[in-house]
Amino acid sequence: MSYASRRQAFMDKMQGGVAIFHSAPEFLRSGGHNIEISYRQDSDFYYLTGFTEPETICVLVPEHPEHHFILFVRPRDPQMEVWTGKRAGVEGAQETYGADAAYTLDQLAEKLPEYLKGCQTLYYNSGTEHAFDEQMIAFINRFRRAMSGGPRQVVDPGSILNEMRVVKDAEELEVMRKAAQVSGAAYRDVLKALKPGMYEYEIQAVLDYGYLKQGAARHGYSPIVGSGPNATILHYDQNNRHMQDGELLLIDSAAEYQYYSADITRTYPINGRFTPEQRAIYEIVLEAEEACIAATKPGADLADIHNTAIEILTSGLVALGILKGDVQQNIEEKTYRQFYMHGTCHWLGLDVHDRGPYRVTEKGRQAELAPGMVFTIEPGIYIAEDAENVDPRYRGIGVRIEDNVVVTQDGCEVTTGSAPKSIEEIEVLMGGR
Repeated sequence: MSYASRRQAFMDKMQGGVAIFHSAPEFLRSGGHNIEISYRQDSDFYYLTGFTEPETICVLVPEHPEHHFILFVRPRDPQMEVWTGKRAGVEGAQETYGADAAYTLDQLAEKLPEYLKGCQTLYYNSGTEHAFDEQMIAFINRFRRAMSGGPRQVVDPGSILNEMRVVKDAEELEVMRKAAQVSGAAYRDVLKALKPGMYEYEIQAVLDYGYLKQGAARHGYSPIVGSGPNATILHYDQNNRHMQDGELLLIDSAAEYQYYSADITRTYPINGRFTPEQRAIYEIVLEAEEACIAATKPGADLADIHNTAIEILTSGLVALGILKGDVQQNIEEKTYRQFYMHGTCHWLGLDVHDRGPYRVTEKGRQAELAPGMVFTIEPGIYIAEDAENVDPRYRGIGVRIEDNVVVTQDGCEVTTGSAPKSIEEIEVLMGGR
């Protein structure tokens, strides 16, 4: 689906009104004296326009007689372009990006009233860019006073975009498969490099290079490279520990390719061989993950899949004696949350935690899965170093396995299978170190 088709689909769902989107803000490093952090466009903005420059406003007006898609952009500036690269300008906004009308950003106050005339509903996502929010509020108030009209209600466009972005079209799926392929190849590079005595950041460097050499611009999110006890910290990100023989390394990292992210987690033995205790925990998590994949099909929902993970993880922990008593009682009392404290799935796409509905009715019914939806499956077990009433042999073990799945007509497609995850494949590829 083209950007124009997406805009039309969005406008068809608006039922009148005007939608305004602003580009992502630019950020400077703290104390950086005009040293900018690498820019990435807002995902909604990119989804509807394909436009990647900052300081841009998109206006969608389905009921305007001529101009349905309007861009307000930075003007061409030969002096600045020497420093920061060529800008599209007004001409490029129309010729390259298909805007029906385009203006420079400083014309917003002059031109926007034309498109707001008779508008009762404004689709606008406030709270993401405070400076522009204040500008919009002041502008709308002035407009109401001057024109005795203007928008009477403001609606979050996410109410429409959640529904649109959760189902990927064929072109999006191809890009997401490529992001998964790039990421999987980098994980294979990790297995060639990983050995005791390395630092976590050295493995991060392997991933960085693996993504970049295959054309991925950046990580899809901050990478987690946690060895030993760091594998039990869910959002560990220091990645600076000296890795020891006999430990596990948990890696949660993936590439972003053409704005779409993969999201992979693998857990590997640093010396190439799982200990019996590591193997036991790993096998429970792998069984849970594979059962969740098997349960993924149209008509199921994310709660079904999460409950599948909980049942298998809890049963395995009881079998090892880490949890005591009856499996069902542990599930009802949620004692498993000592060792598995997060959800199993989240939507995936332009954002690593992508737009999409999790609950769709007031009664809390989960959204049913449908073909084209993409999400993660990521069960884990995390046993802290100081976990009480746990056999010391299991303390400090953290395992998570995460894949990305596309819902198909009769099941699902795993896009991240190229990243090794079976014990046999891992140990063969590493060869014991």
